[in-house]
Amino acid sequence: MRTLSDLTSITFGALCITSALPFIGIPFPNQAWASYYADKNRWMSRLSSGYLTPKQAGYAGALLRVAVGSCCIYQPTRFAALLVNGAVVCRGTMVAYRDGRPMTPQWTMLGAIGLCLILEKL
Repeated sequence: MRTLSDLTSITFGALCITSALPFIGIPFPNQAWASYYADKNRWMSRLSSGYLTPKQAGYAGALLRVAVGSCCIYQPTRFAALLVNGAVVCRGTMVAYRDGRPMTPQWTMLGAIGLCLILEKL
């Protein structure tokens, strides 16, 4: 089971790292992702009451994704990274629901984190 847990968490970590690209405006894997994250960056900027510009919010989001992804790949920090990321995504899901934001990305991320956590503990 350890191999499946490692494979799942490493894949999730790699996807977290690559998902940082659209946060900073790089259209990966396509322009639709970049457009979604540009809108998300504007939303996160509004949530910060103007403390962050959309560009700064994008870089903050990208930095968090790279950090979480790296920690999920590295086994000694994996469980803590998944718990912290789960808490951040749970809070983000509640705020997204309140603001009428798309929920599919939220549920997908929560499901992926949950799967990694379950496999990590089996």
